[in-house]
Amino acid sequence: MSEPESSPPGPSPLDALARRFRLGPAWARRLTSLVLLAVVSVAAGFVISPGLYSQQIPALTEEHLGKPFRASSPAGFKAGRDYEIVHQAMTEQRRHEAQRAVRPVYDLSPGVGTEIRTAVSGAFAEMRQRLAAKQSPEAVSPEGQKTQQGRKPAATPEERRELDAQREDFQVLLFGRRDATLEPDDFAALSTARFSEAMEAATLTLVERAYGFSEPMPVYVAGSREELSREGPQGITVRDLRHSGEQTLPGTAPTVVDVREAHLELDRFASIPGNLLPDFPGVQRRAVLRLAKRLVRPNLTINLAETDVRRRQAASAVKDAVISIKKGQRVIGDGELVNETHLVAIRGMRSQTDRLDLVQLQVGGTGLAALLISATYLFCRAAFRRFRPTRKDGLLLGVLLVLMLGLLQLWVSIADAVQDRYTALPLEAFYYAFPVAAGAMLVRFVLSEELALFFALVLACLAGVMLGNSLAFGIYSLVGALVAADRVTKAKDRVGIFKAGLSTGAVNAVAVLCLFLAEGKGLTSDTLLTALSALAGTSLAVPVMVMALTPLIEALFGYASDLKLLELANLNHPALKELIVQAPGTYHHSIIIGTLVENAAETIGANPLLARSCAYYHDIGKGRNPLYFGENQKGENKHDSLAPAMSAVIIKRHVTQGLEMARQYRLPKLVADAIPQHHGTRLVGYFFHKAVKEQEGKEGAPPIDESIFRYPGPKPQFREAALVMIADAVEASTRSLPEPSTPRLHAQVQKMINLIFSEGQLDECDLTLRDLNLISQSFLHTLEGIYHARPEYPAGALQTGPKGAALTVAGTKQDGGKARPAGT
Repeated sequence: MSEPESSPPGPSPLDALARRFRLGPAWARRLTSLVLLAVVSVAAGFVISPGLYSQQIPALTEEHLGKPFRASSPAGFKAGRDYEIVHQAMTEQRRHEAQRAVRPVYDLSPGVGTEIRTAVSGAFAEMRQRLAAKQSPEAVSPEGQKTQQGRKPAATPEERRELDAQREDFQVLLFGRRDATLEPDDFAALSTARFSEAMEAATLTLVERAYGFSEPMPVYVAGSREELSREGPQGITVRDLRHSGEQTLPGTAPTVVDVREAHLELDRFASIPGNLLPDFPGVQRRAVLRLAKRLVRPNLTINLAETDVRRRQAASAVKDAVISIKKGQRVIGDGELVNETHLVAIRGMRSQTDRLDLVQLQVGGTGLAALLISATYLFCRAAFRRFRPTRKDGLLLGVLLVLMLGLLQLWVSIADAVQDRYTALPLEAFYYAFPVAAGAMLVRFVLSEELALFFALVLACLAGVMLGNSLAFGIYSLVGALVAADRVTKAKDRVGIFKAGLSTGAVNAVAVLCLFLAEGKGLTSDTLLTALSALAGTSLAVPVMVMALTPLIEALFGYASDLKLLELANLNHPALKELIVQAPGTYHHSIIIGTLVENAAETIGANPLLARSCAYYHDIGKGRNPLYFGENQKGENKHDSLAPAMSAVIIKRHVTQGLEMARQYRLPKLVADAIPQHHGTRLVGYFFHKAVKEQEGKEGAPPIDESIFRYPGPKPQFREAALVMIADAVEASTRSLPEPSTPRLHAQVQKMINLIFSEGQLDECDLTLRDLNLISQSFLHTLEGIYHARPEYPAGALQTGPKGAALTVAGTKQDGGKARPAGT
């Protein structure tokens, strides 16, 4: 446990600085605390964030491709922190794939077929009207105009010019332009048949066949099959310009054809007997077929602009291909052949890591540690009344925090190297074997529960951050630390510490199982191995580390663990052996005080071992001048020849002499603090009242200086010291009771407690009114056992020993025929 120091420390450089700038003691303490916080935060930030101690990033170039990598560590090169590296080549490849996945957009003009039909009907009708307007020519048979010998008359030049003019007009009516490629022979065949309605119907039938007017699904005619294969091997997007709708079609859909395929379909249809003008000459059927082919044009045209826009949008929507590298992850192993991925990762890491980057990591780690420590400290200070750490406590906590984080960092490095050799074991099994709970157990063992909680919270969070922001390891560390701090409270010896370690290991193993199950890893062999590793590492390493560091901490910081207090409570301690020789009355008095305070400490929840140790050594200074104290005097009183003030000075001197002896015997600080604190600032009452009485009736005498008769203090700063103060007063006052019956004992105990309380001696410790009531009951119960009533012995019963020897009843002394408690 930790309590405030009994006396102000010597002036430190920071105190001198505070005085130089005329800052008060409060500012000096704050300045010291801030400096300590800064030092601990910087050290913790250095440990949890990689810096100078981490591996240097290797310089790999294209020359190393295909060659084995030579690392400075057998574990290979591992990342010192998290990296997010953009793989440019992979990103471009993904964007190209995204562009290719976008189907080309084709605009559908569903009215093309209807427009062609309208044009055909209009053109044929117009040409028939023009022919009808001329003189009726010689009758033409269905087979065409022929001479009686079966031959057509030769056309004159004028007739050919007229025929060309009619062909151009017909092309304008059909195609909208004069330079269409309608063959003269085909037009002549149409003209010879006088653009009959049968030929018109046949042309319309072919057009409707080309666009699938009679089919359940319309036929989409594209420009060329090569274009479809090139632009949309995965299909096409058809956008209906009339209805503003879209549909996706595969490029090989039967309803999607190009112009050539449409022509082939018309050829196939016309080749079937009876489908196309069976009663007409072949030249006229060919003319109609050629005309229909020339009329077929694409109703599906690619929209390159829209396709490009969509492909650019798809490419921009593709996120960068990122190589995610976690802290501690092996980037390339020793002897591994360098490939392109290694080059990309190494280059990315080098581009993101420079001196400024390392500084940023240090600043971030330091800031995180400072915020975590400050926030946890402020909460604990507001929530727990007993959370009042001294600067020395803060120094110990800071050293332990940095030490545990440093050991964890070293352990991780060793675990990585070992796991590379024994790959069958999971890496987590090595990590969770680290005795992270030892820190909180050690803090609780030498300080208090509140400080152990504070330490456990800070260490668990920073340990999780250090292991790649691992929430699982942070929870594992916190659970183990809290259980260890709780279990070690009941440890009174080394076996108890090992029992606490075993309990912590069992809980840690269960925590690993629960964490792995929550992560979905299941009860695999790796999970069970990790749980067993946590059990073994915690059960063995935590107690060993605690017992190894406890003596060192006790020696450096002056703390008293329960093991140390057990050694002090041994009556064979040299200081107690000297006391029993020099001042046996004081020794007996101290033993009684120890019994009183030990029972009371258990009642109010204080530390019984600390209370008993403080009681044993609170008056060791009396061994230097034992005859000046009543419990050691045998008849002569040396104070009879001294002035009251001199007597008071001699009496108070046992405090300073006791502190000197505490330093000589290297008593723990808390035990030494009880020497001045058990008197507080009370008066040396007997000699003060003696001086007052001597002063009565003397006129012109100077007033009595009360400070001469008052102890310098300080008042009790922790509960165990307050218990010694109360027990010291109670034991001294009850010793003088003529008949120590239960009512008188109760009244005397209550009187002394009320007197000490009213003097304000308990203002600076954590005793409550409920505690004082429990202390009163405990003291009364113990005193009843010490001053228990005994039966009267007949006079003859004391003279019946062998050979007439007188018998002395155990526990009594003969004093004028009356029995009184031994040791008075």
